[in-house]
Amino acid sequence: MVEGADAEDEIQFLRTDDEVVLQCVACIQKENRKFCLSAEGFGNRLCYLELTSEAKYVPPDLCICNFVLEQSLSVRALQEMLATTGENNEAAHGGGHRTLLYGHAILLRHSFSRMYLACLKTSRSLTDKLSFDVGLQESEACWWTIHPASKQRSEGEKVRIGDDLILVSVSSERYLHLSISNGNIQVDASFMQTLWNVHPTCSGSTVKEGYLLGGHVMRLFHGHDDVLTIPGLDQSEEQQRIVNYETGKVGAKARSLWRVEPLRISWCGSHIRWGQPFRLHHLTTGHYLALTEDTGLVLQDREKSDTTSTTFCFRSSKGIHAIETKRGEHDAETLDLLNCEGIFDISDGAAVARRQIYGEFGEQEVFNI
Repeated sequence: MVEGADAEDEIQFLRTDDEVVLQCVACIQKENRKFCLSAEGFGNRLCYLELTSEAKYVPPDLCICNFVLEQSLSVRALQEMLATTGENNEAAHGGGHRTLLYGHAILLRHSFSRMYLACLKTSRSLTDKLSFDVGLQESEACWWTIHPASKQRSEGEKVRIGDDLILVSVSSERYLHLSISNGNIQVDASFMQTLWNVHPTCSGSTVKEGYLLGGHVMRLFHGHDDVLTIPGLDQSEEQQRIVNYETGKVGAKARSLWRVEPLRISWCGSHIRWGQPFRLHHLTTGHYLALTEDTGLVLQDREKSDTTSTTFCFRSSKGIHAIETKRGEHDAETLDLLNCEGIFDISDGAAVARRQIYGEFGEQEVFNI
């Protein structure tokens, strides 16, 4: 357990090894919209922006938006390190969960591709000739300094969760910037500033093996043999939207894999609790499990996956009041989810969920599978 000053840092401040998303706001057609910095990393290394302000109607793909705060150094220490050992420095990896300080340099590792956020040497901007593309690189020479946007914060202070931040590329001395050109929205490194808000999705110091986390991939079993899946590729596209239980070898096939996606962005990668609302993302089709009045349980297109039809929760048994902490496991305040509309129970007391892609879990508390 985290105690004392470490407990306060865990709740209030950003720390190395935390998994985060970088969110910004842009005014488009007189309407403020929220975006998260995202990237694929395979085939296309350029970063782009994932719309999150419409999450109630269209679920964002947060899997490609997560970055790990892998390292933090003072600028002086970084300069000495690079001068001594060069760009590719294996000694840069420090242990522990250090609290981030304003003015320090950080490494942001993309969780999905395990490459680093970097200012590239190319430029695709048609309006800003001095800007550079932002993307992913395998080299660790991808440092950014972190600065406060508010005058109430100063260099050397701890970076508080919820603060607006300014990120500056060490190599190019340009800001991480959201640009709008001819209706196209993109992210680049520019001499113009953009304010970013860093939301933690998972604390690196509280991850425990054997517990279900947001973003985990799993299989859902009824009893011990029946697995929740869809028909195979030999069926029509319409038939592949039908959800059913099958036995046998289907338990080893990709069409029975589901990803748990909590509704909130903040702490969406923390432990899943009984009664916590989430969506189930079918891995091979990209569709979402939905409960409709006409057809019952079906797969639904992402663009139609509103929270009313696609929100589910786990319950340990029927009739038990499900509670959830507002910030994963970081707050003691609870929220009664039985009064929330659109939350459907997919566990009937006999259903057993197991995560088999990385092995089965033992019987533990919080929510174990």
